[in-house]
Amino acid sequence: MERYFSRDYSEARQRFRAAAEARQAAIAPYDNPSRGPAGEALFTDVARLGPASARRVLILESGLHGVEGYAGSAIQLAALDRIDLPADGDVALLLVHAINPWGFASNRRFNEDNIDLNRHFIDWDNPGDLDNPGYRDIADIVIPADFSEEALAASDAKLEAYRLEKGEQALRSAIKLGQYSHPEGLYYGGLTPSWSARTVQRIAEEHLHAAEICGLIDVHTGLGPFGFGECLSGMAPDSAEGKRCSAWYGHVAHTRSPKTSYAGSAASILDGYKRAAPWPVWTPIGLEFGTRSEQVVRDAVRFDGWLHLNGGASNSRADAVKAMMLHAYSPDEPAWRQAVVKRGLEVVNLGLAGISG
Repeated sequence: MERYFSRDYSEARQRFRAAAEARQAAIAPYDNPSRGPAGEALFTDVARLGPASARRVLILESGLHGVEGYAGSAIQLAALDRIDLPADGDVALLLVHAINPWGFASNRRFNEDNIDLNRHFIDWDNPGDLDNPGYRDIADIVIPADFSEEALAASDAKLEAYRLEKGEQALRSAIKLGQYSHPEGLYYGGLTPSWSARTVQRIAEEHLHAAEICGLIDVHTGLGPFGFGECLSGMAPDSAEGKRCSAWYGHVAHTRSPKTSYAGSAASILDGYKRAAPWPVWTPIGLEFGTRSEQVVRDAVRFDGWLHLNGGASNSRADAVKAMMLHAYSPDEPAWRQAVVKRGLEVVNLGLAGISG
């Protein structure tokens, strides 16, 4: 199972394309105009197993949060190696590799515009109220002043004071719900469609035009118990979509349930595909694999935010910060990698069975 994990974005892309070609899948590359940290070209690659005329299409996507792409890419490689489609010829598996290629290549969670793409897919024609007053309260303290334990402790103390005053849920929402007022801050949602958002629209128009029923499995890492893969629905459990998610995948955490511990952004990629292709019936989920403690993961993002404000890849501390990000989002322990691939294949097979029913 470990063999499906790659060392970096460029290797992951080469292996994905080779595996897709070996399965005789149709491949469509989408060229990102940005370049990676070593000047490398960046692409989102889409491979299709099954006929273009299929009415039922299951999408397996990696790399929405850049550095989380290692796990998603590994599951996609394993799927190309091991997954067989239903025999009726009316189901297709669409593999979207590295929808945020810049973040993947740069080992950042955010994209080339510092946008968190899972806070980005708003209704551009009717965005509504995007204000997150909690983030405005903590914007000047959530990112440490420098790359040191002392600076982190000082930031932590101020965040703890905010938590004591406002409550745990208020702090969680302030940090992770998404914000649209500080373009250089954390979890920025963006105010105009990014390259990745436009690419999702192109994928919908070019690959889903015949679809009547669609599923999405968008792979993430960073939250939950080590190596555990949890299915997440963006809808309430008693909604029609929420019920389908549960029917397909069994236990599902619904991010808009009052009992959830997830932020439940209303502008996630789950919403993005539905807006890009409103004609099929959708059953989209996120597949979230736990890694380290919530504090370890949060601190890595905060220091990566500091690096972004202080020269990025040119900063002498860049390697140390990127090591923190990899430790937080792509553990190298064999047991974790084996669990990710095993669970990932299980969920893909559940999705194929659900969409075929």
